[in-house]
Amino acid sequence: MALLAQRPLHAIVSLAAPTTAVMLMAAVSNVLHTYFVSRLGDDAIAAVALVFPIALIMITVVSGGLGTGVAAGVARALGAGRPADACGVAEHALALTALLAIGATAATELGGAALFHLMGGRDIVLAQATQFARVLFGGLLITFTVGTLDSILRGAGSVRIPALCSTLSLILQIGLTPLFMFSAGLGLIGAPLATLTGQLIGLVPRLVYVFGGHGPFRPRLVPPQLSGAHVREILRVGVPASVSAGLNYVALVILTGTVARFGTPYLAAYGLGTRLDFLLFSLGFGVAAAALTLVGMATGAGRPDLINRYVVHASLLAVGVVAVPAALVTWHPSWWIGLFTSAADIDAVGTSYFRLVGPSYLFVVGSMVIASTFQGVGRAVVPLTVMGIRVIAVVAAALVATRLIGAGASAVFAIIAAGNVCGCLALIALYRAALR
Repeated sequence: MALLAQRPLHAIVSLAAPTTAVMLMAAVSNVLHTYFVSRLGDDAIAAVALVFPIALIMITVVSGGLGTGVAAGVARALGAGRPADACGVAEHALALTALLAIGATAATELGGAALFHLMGGRDIVLAQATQFARVLFGGLLITFTVGTLDSILRGAGSVRIPALCSTLSLILQIGLTPLFMFSAGLGLIGAPLATLTGQLIGLVPRLVYVFGGHGPFRPRLVPPQLSGAHVREILRVGVPASVSAGLNYVALVILTGTVARFGTPYLAAYGLGTRLDFLLFSLGFGVAAAALTLVGMATGAGRPDLINRYVVHASLLAVGVVAVPAALVTWHPSWWIGLFTSAADIDAVGTSYFRLVGPSYLFVVGSMVIASTFQGVGRAVVPLTVMGIRVIAVVAAALVATRLIGAGASAVFAIIAAGNVCGCLALIALYRAALR
C-alpha cells in the first residue's frame, strides 16, 4: 500500500497529525468543559470527578479496546489485499457496538448511584454525580458508534474524515456547553447534553462517508450473515485491549475512592489531575493509533522489517509531543489547578499530584506506542499482562499504604508514578525480547 512505501516518520506523521490536532482541540474543549463545571462550585467538580473514571472506562473499552481490534483487523485485511474481509470486520464491529451500548446504558442506570456512593460520593456530590451520569450514559449509543466508525476509518488509513467530524463536534460542544448550562438554565446536566448533541451532529457525515462507499470498501449497517471469523478477528485483539484499558480505569475508580477518603478537596484535586492526564495521554493516542495502523498493514503485507522503524519513530514522536506540557505542569502545577478553583487546599493537593506524577507522563505515552505495536501484530495479550500486573501492584500498594500504614494522598501519587515507569520499562524489555 502507499503508506508502507513512505518513509516511516512521514507515514507516522501523516496519520498521527490529524488525530493529534483533534486531540488538541479536545484538550481545549475539555478545559472549557471543566471550567464551566467549576463555575457551579467545588461540589460540582467533585461530582464530575466521580463520573469521569466511569466514563473513561466506557469510552476507552469501546474506542480504545474494541476499536483497537477493529482498526487492527481492518488494517491487516487491507494490507493483505482482502477488502471483503475488511468490510466484514467493519459490519460486525458496528453490531457489537450497538449491543455494548445498550447493555452499558442499562447497567449504569440501574447501578450508577450505588457505585458513586461506594466511590465516596455523599449528599449533594452524590446527587449531582448521579444526575450527570444519567444524561451522559443515556447517549452511549451515539458515543460508541462514533468511536467505532473512527476505528474503521483509522484502520483503513483514512484519518481526515474522523478529524474533521471530531473537530465539528468539539466546536459545537464548546459553544453549546455554556448555552445549555447557563443560558438555558440546565445547570450541570447541560454539560453532557452539549457533548452528546455535538457528537450526534458529527455522527451524520461519518455515516454518509462510511456507508456511501467513499472508502476502500462499503459496509452494510447490519451484516447479512454473521461470521465467527470476523468476530474472532475483532475480539482476538479487541478483548485483551478492552480488558487492558478497563483494568487501567478500574484502578482509577478504586484510587479515586481511596483519595476521596481524605475529603472533598482531595477528590476535587485528584479529579482535576486525572482530567489533565487524560488530555495528555490523548495526544499520545494519536501517535499510538498511527503506529497500530502501520504495524498492522506491515504485518498483513509480510513486511516485518518495517515494524521496528515504525516503533522507534513513533515512540520519539509521542514523547516529544507530551514532553513540554509534562515539564510545564511538573514545574508549575498551579497553572492548571488555578484555571478552575482558587481554593488553597485543592491547589496544595494538586501540586503534590503533579510534582510526583508529571515526570512519568513520558513513560506512559511510550508504553502506549509499544502496546499498540503488539496489538498491531495480533499479540494483544502481552500488553494486557503488563497492564494487569501494574494495576494489581499499584492498587494493592495504595490500599496498604493508606489503610494499613496510614500514609497520606502523596503516597498514593508516588505509587501511581512508580507504576507508570515500571510498566513502560517492562514493555520495552518484552519488545526487545520479541525482536530477538
